[in-house]
Amino acid sequence: MTDLLAAARLAGSRGDHEEQTRLSAEAVEVCRMLVGRHPDDPRHVSALAAGLYNHAYRLIHLERPAQAREVLDEAQRHYTTLATADPHRYAVALCDVTLRMAVVLVQEGSYDEAAQAGRDALDGYQEVTEGDSLEREFGLVRSHALIGRALLLDGRPDQALSEFDTALFAAERLREEAGTAGTDFFWLSTAPPSFRLAAPEWLGAAVGAMELHDAAGAWGIAADAANIAMRVAGSLAAIGNSTDRLRFEAISARAQQIWWAAEHPVEAAARRAGPTGEVLVGGGGIVLGPRRQPDIAAISMLAGWGRPPR
Repeated sequence: MTDLLAAARLAGSRGDHEEQTRLSAEAVEVCRMLVGRHPDDPRHVSALAAGLYNHAYRLIHLERPAQAREVLDEAQRHYTTLATADPHRYAVALCDVTLRMAVVLVQEGSYDEAAQAGRDALDGYQEVTEGDSLEREFGLVRSHALIGRALLLDGRPDQALSEFDTALFAAERLREEAGTAGTDFFWLSTAPPSFRLAAPEWLGAAVGAMELHDAAGAWGIAADAANIAMRVAGSLAAIGNSTDRLRFEAISARAQQIWWAAEHPVEAAARRAGPTGEVLVGGGGIVLGPRRQPDIAAISMLAGWGRPPR
């Protein structure tokens, strides 16, 4: 079992995700065998549930949502059984499964169902009163980010932006409270595990907020979101692979454009408005650029979500 998991991690580190998933499936079968032999031993049931949850992630990465859904259904059944006997220990795990199911629904293009699954997970995390408080708090962050993703891909950018902003405010508060400056690109490697677990959704929320505030012509707020996107993307690139590094470069290029617009709002607004357009100056002399429709497909790619299914 330990050898299989080590081999799966090694395959993943070299980018062989097919092999990683195959080895992960073998490890799950070993867990099933142990549960079959010792059905009343919660240690084996817990290991199987966790193995299924992790295996589903690999199937999602390979864009096999139907298989991932089946695996998560099984994981949820086992966690429900475990939570009946020990609700405090497994409450967060049950929420995690619900949230991962929301990702599957997004992959399938079932955005309304995905948003509802995200809300169900959000409600579940809010009800957790014991255990690791960071797991719970970052569960809320991940839920808001996932709900925002589903809403954005469903063509509801204003509602999505509210979710992204909520996720970012909460995540940045947790970072500051933990005393994590994030001033170097390796900060995630020394941060608590909950930070690394939430990093992909954290980044997605930052990219979504950056692009949607930019589309609204609110370049000052977009620049703040760009700062967060660069902080998280940079650390993921430092500890990740070539895909993470390429994403960081793409985000950096967009951040440079948004920072420029925030520093030169009049010129940026004039460029967007064109020769016949108008520039709005708000209270306190704040320049708001003309709104434009956000490119949802481009945001999805930049955030690392892939091309939307529809």
